[in-house]
Amino acid sequence: MEFYLILAALLGVLIAAFAIQNAAPVAVRFLVWQFESSLAVIVILSLLAGMVLIFLISLPGRFKRRKELYDKNRRISELEKQLAELEKRLSDRGV
Repeated sequence: MEFYLILAALLGVLIAAFAIQNAAPVAVRFLVWQFESSLAVIVILSLLAGMVLIFLISLPGRFKRRKELYDKNRRISELEKQLAELEKRLSDRGV
């Protein structure tokens, strides 16, 4: 747990240094919109937009794997019940 806190603090320091060094305002044009902001804000927003896009693209695969896992766990439960039933029958026969 401490490792993650140290890593998060280090990342925070690096982001702060990046923001301080890249505070110059830049003009951004996209389609019909135009605005000015610091370069650091633009880069960080682009990074966040990329992360959100990757998350959204990965959702169908995640849902598919989760459903497969649920189905396999349900099948395992069914097979364990069958095994317990067969073991009970064998013990009742005295084998």
